[in-house]
Amino acid sequence: MKFLAATTALLLAVAAFVSAAPLNQATVTRVVNQVEVIPSGAQPSPASLGEIIRGRTGVRTGRNSRAQLTFADQTLARLGANTLFSLERGTRTLDLENGSILLQVPKDAGGATIRSAPVVAAITGTTVMMEYSPGNPGTVKLIVLEGTVRLSLPGRLGESVLVGPGQMIAVAANARSLPDPVTVDVKRILKTSKLVKEGDLESMGLIMETVETQQQLLADNKLTEAPPDLLSQQQNNPNLINSTVANAIQNRQDTKQEPVKQPEPYVPPQPRPYVPPQPKPYVPPQPEPYVPPQPEPDYSFQNGDY
Repeated sequence: MKFLAATTALLLAVAAFVSAAPLNQATVTRVVNQVEVIPSGAQPSPASLGEIIRGRTGVRTGRNSRAQLTFADQTLARLGANTLFSLERGTRTLDLENGSILLQVPKDAGGATIRSAPVVAAITGTTVMMEYSPGNPGTVKLIVLEGTVRLSLPGRLGESVLVGPGQMIAVAANARSLPDPVTVDVKRILKTSKLVKEGDLESMGLIMETVETQQQLLADNKLTEAPPDLLSQQQNNPNLINSTVANAIQNRQDTKQEPVKQPEPYVPPQPRPYVPPQPKPYVPPQPEPYVPPQPEPDYSFQNGDY
């Protein structure tokens, strides 16, 4: 049933993408520091405000740099520092080849797909943050600020996970299966993320609903700290987690309240019965048998020769 439900949801998402208008072009609506446009088969050139990006075109940001692209259907893409991002003509597919991105897709736009390393994220009316850190083997992280995303591994049928609002999933580039999502502190992200604070988001009202839900769960003690190993991985990450979500996101994981264990009844120790030591039977010493002395051997010559 789980596989059937996941497959049905994915097919519905794909059908929505096919019927929607392709993301053929975008307008550069914000440039911070070093941003380049890389047309297919042409040399990179500095990006300028109002520039139209069409077809198979990449956008690259440098150190301490950011960019924003706005599509005709009001889909919004914000690129973080050291990011390489490209469009695929005639589709609603976006490729994240390196770095981090915030993507906001309007509810009625028909969704979009982000590809990065081993994963594909099917987005339908959602605001997400995604990061790909190349390496050996590299890591992909996805944070959903509002809405839901279906994350899947291409080539592995049925291997997909639904990531809900306020959740994050981290996947190694050589993964053969997907881990369970964990919960992140969206309120902290709103305060620290440069991509979020870059300007107003149309979906901010929905994001605040995620924040209110999480705060209520915190008040009800239904969120606990994430495992230390996950937190350390995020603190060591140079891109999305440190520069976008800031130092040590207060990662939290949904947990069920464990029932209180009842103490076991006290059972006093039972004394062992006294067993007196048993005397050993007397064995008299045995006299050694008498051996008479032996005469000294005669070494004299019998023939009288001295």
